[in-house]
Formats: sequence, structure tokens, C-alpha cells
Amino acid sequence: MSNHHPTLIDLLDRNARSYQDRPALIFEGRSDTHAALHEAVQIQAAALHAAGVRRGDRVLLLSGNRPEVLVLLGAVAWLGAMLVPLNPRLSSAEMAQQARDARPALVIVDAACSALMTAAWPEGMAGVSIKMMGEPFNGSWVCVGQSQQVPLPRQDAPDLGVIMLYTAAVDGHARGAVLSQAQLRASAIQTGGAWALGDHDRWLGVLPLFHAAGIGLALALLEAGGTCVILPRFDPVAAVAAVARHRITVCATFAPMLGALLDAATQNPGGEAALVSLRVCMGLEPPEVIGRLATLCPDAQFWSAYGQAEVSSMVCMGVQSERPGAAGRPMAPTEVRVQDAMGRALGTGVEGEIAVRGPTVFLGYWEPETQRPFKPVDPWHRTGDLGRIDEDGWLWFTGRAAHKQLIKTGGENVYPAELEQVLLEHPAVAEAFVFGKPDDKWGEAVHAVCALKVGSSVSAAELLNFLDARIARYKKPQSLVFLPSPLERSSKVSR
Repeated sequence: MSNHHPTLIDLLDRNARSYQDRPALIFEGRSDTHAALHEAVQIQAAALHAAGVRRGDRVLLLSGNRPEVLVLLGAVAWLGAMLVPLNPRLSSAEMAQQARDARPALVIVDAACSALMTAAWPEGMAGVSIKMMGEPFNGSWVCVGQSQQVPLPRQDAPDLGVIMLYTAAVDGHARGAVLSQAQLRASAIQTGGAWALGDHDRWLGVLPLFHAAGIGLALALLEAGGTCVILPRFDPVAAVAAVARHRITVCATFAPMLGALLDAATQNPGGEAALVSLRVCMGLEPPEVIGRLATLCPDAQFWSAYGQAEVSSMVCMGVQSERPGAAGRPMAPTEVRVQDAMGRALGTGVEGEIAVRGPTVFLGYWEPETQRPFKPVDPWHRTGDLGRIDEDGWLWFTGRAAHKQLIKTGGENVYPAELEQVLLEHPAVAEAFVFGKPDDKWGEAVHAVCALKVGSSVSAAELLNFLDARIARYKKPQSLVFLPSPLERSSKVSR
């Protein structure tokens, strides 16, 4: 990464000069250039400052996929503040926990999510201002405040936390992973280098911008001077139309989105030709779907990848056909190794915990008590995932480490410990065990086993209804069965 452009604002400055008339953001028929994006960020930063946001403050965001999310990210970067996007699919209880944890100076809510925020608003935060997203102001993607003040002096710095993404609910509650501007840019440069991105590339923005993958890919395209074509939600027919209309070259999806995209293309007359512009596709898909892509789009390469929020999105990538089943090779300068429980590197082909070191590794998990991220001493970040590295340097993912059990369903993370804790809140439940099973559609599916207290009774339907107000719908078990207590397993969860 160039020392002359270490922050997100430096990136926007450069793009406004070098690609000023080229499109940066396209959304629902509207297009804005890189110069217009740079101007919108400055106006939005001034409006946030007028609303009381200062260096180090958190701005909580509850929104669907909109270009304003990227403008707000640039605006908080300008002020030296931090954006905290929440997942609108969370339950009100989960949102409240994350809001209390972040202690925001300002809350910004998409009108479509206003009812969610009202239900989730925690006690003790009555004095925090809530701003509703308005219509785009003066032809730009300024959504809050609509200030026209003279742009403020920049407060950004490479090592300042600029976004906090909630993840890693290994102890029952999600933790905020804090990423700096330099880490986001390092990740964007690595991704762009792997795919040889340029200002001609256009990304189909169907991944949510509250996820590391969505934010990371958007910044990779902006880093290259390219274009983010953002869709408000994934609709396969609309996605196919967007690929055709905007000559999309880059598409990344969560299962089962790519299969639905291919279905939509083949079920419409002439639809096969709609995807001809694709050259890079990425995701976690079964071989059957990847094979269909190769037949329909012979010029498109399907890439496998490995990453997580704590490392600013992807750190390994590879063309799937070169090593089917592997997760890719590390992208320099980030280093990836496999190590034992003592942190010692393991040899070729030996399974151990995947660890990452380099410029994309996060600042640490947010600590509400100190109002700053906890900086780990060890430069090697323990991912909680298991894998091995073959003789050619390819990483093979093999499972989850004991301290970080995780179910990946349709691109979303479900932590068994978090769901088990909620199940144990029901007065009839004595023990709970949550696990994942392979699923053809979602990759993995959530299942649960419970044991009831002596003399207590509850039906599976009643217990699932109990979960509705407490967890996001995607975390809800597809099946729930009861077994006699105690549960037979190696690690019990009881109360």
C-alpha cells in the first residue's frame, strides 16, 4: 500500500482526481461519479459534526443496502469516528445488546428499519440522538443533516478504528471487531491484486454492507477506480437484469444465491447471454452450481476464498478449478499459517488452527468498559478455524476449533453457545446443545437438542416460538428434539 494514500479519505481524494467522471456508485437507476462521492462524503461529515459526532465517537447504523452506507463510512473516516452497522435481521434483544455495547453518540436509521430500532432501543440510552435517513440531498447520497457547511479539516488517520462489525459470539454475546482505515485499504489492495481489478470493473453489490465481505468488496472496487452497482436486496431476476444492463464483471454471493441467479438466467429467453460479462465469481458453492456457472459463463472464473471480519474480509483466494475443495492461497503481504494450541507453526499437511498475521488483522475486540479495542499481544490472530496447508501453499479448511464452534448458514454466522444460552433462558430447559448439519441449500443448517427439567414440559413448537423475539430468524433451529437429561456429549451447557 502506498504511504501517500494510507486512509480511506486519501483513496477518495485520489479517485476524485484520477477517475472523477467515471461512475463510483449506481443504485436504482441513479449514478454518481467518484468526484461526486468525494463531495458527498465531505458534506455528510460536516452534517455529522453538526449533529455532535466527534473524533473517537461511534455512529450506529441500521440500514438495508444503500449507497449512503458507503458515504457514511467515508464521513466517519473524515471525522476520525467509527461506523457500527447492525444486521437488520437480528432480533430486538440482539440489537439492544449491541447498541449498549457500542455506546453510540448518534444513531442513524433507514426508514424501512424504524420499527426494528424502536423495539430494540435499550434502557439507559434515552439521551442519544436518532436520525432518520432522508432522501438523497442535492443530487448526492447525503442522508443525514443535509448540511452545506464549509468542509471540516480532516481528522482521519490510518490507525484509527473506522468500522466495528459484530461477530464472534463464542461467549453468548456478539463482540465488535474493530478495523482501521489502513487495514481496510490493505485488504482492498490485496483483493484487487488477486483479481487484477481496474477502473473498468463493476461489482454486483448483493452482499449486505453490514458484513465484512460486502464492505470489503465495495472498497476493493473503489480502490481500483471501479464501480459498485448496489442492489437493495437480492432478487435473482433483478440481479440478472443488473448484470446485463451494467456489464457486471465481479459477483460474490452467499449460498444459495448463485444457483438462484443461474436459474433466473436460464429460465428467461436469451437469459444465458445476460451473464456474459462476468469474469470473477466468488463464494461457497457446491460443485454442481460451479459446474453450471462454467457451462453458462465459460469466461468467468469461480474463486474460492477464506476470511473473516477480524482480518478485514478475505486473506486466501484461489481459482477453484486449480485446486477443487481448497480455500485458496494467502495473498501477500498477509501471512497465513497453521499452528498448534501453544502457537507453534505446524508442518505441511498437518491439521491445526488457522492463524493470520499482517496488515489486514483487526485492532481487536471492542471493550465497552474502556471504550477501545483490546489489542492482542500475539501478532498472529487465532481464527478459531481448523485447516492444513498443502505442499503448494494452498489452505484447506477442515472445521472449527473447540473454543470457537460456528455454524455457517447462508453466509451468516450462528454460534452454538449464543443459541444455547437463549434456550436455557426458558424455565423448562435444563440443558441445550446446538449443532450444524450439512445442507444442500444453505451450506449448513442449525439443529438443537434439549433436555427438560424434572417435572417440566414444553413442546418443540412452543420453544421455537420462545426464540422468535430473542434471536434472528436465520439462527432458529430447523429441528428441535428432546432427550432425557443429562445430554450425552463432551461439553455440556447447563444452568
